[in-house]
Amino acid sequence: MTDPRPSEPPLCVDLDGTLIDGDTLVISVRHLARSAPWTLFALPFALMRGRANLKAFIARRHVPEPSSLPWRAEVLGFLREERERGRQIFLATAAHRLVAEAVVRYLGLFDGFVASDVANLKGEQKALYIYNSLQCKDFDYIGDSRADLPVFKAARVGYLVAPSRSLSAAARSVGRIAREFR
Repeated sequence: MTDPRPSEPPLCVDLDGTLIDGDTLVISVRHLARSAPWTLFALPFALMRGRANLKAFIARRHVPEPSSLPWRAEVLGFLREERERGRQIFLATAAHRLVAEAVVRYLGLFDGFVASDVANLKGEQKALYIYNSLQCKDFDYIGDSRADLPVFKAARVGYLVAPSRSLSAAARSVGRIAREFR
């Protein structure tokens, strides 16, 4: 009997700065500034209840249209190749759940996702949520920022997107980095 599990662990990919060249929260705030500027006055009050609450407040008012996002072609191509090889791929983002759901539907590449909702999934929180939601020992991760260092540390293999020299060095000091996307 053959083992139905893929030969490699799941591949988790960040959204903001990694899968897209931009930040969905900033894109949404800019949209609100143009279409409903009065909502901007409520942002500090939403933030006082935590970053996850701020993201929920904004996402309930605007989710960027995925077709208009500045996708990173090289990263998308890599994900498609991995998907064709049979690898499981998960979106792992600190963006709000509503944004993640729109991206997952639009791209059709993902087996699932973890995203901010009640908790802001950044740094160690993201690593913990990935580990708990996948219920497997290993995963690989594609990220782009210092906030991802705890995730690179927890991952079997990491992939960096558009890193500075200092980020590249920091990521290599905490985990195994297989590739850098420029």
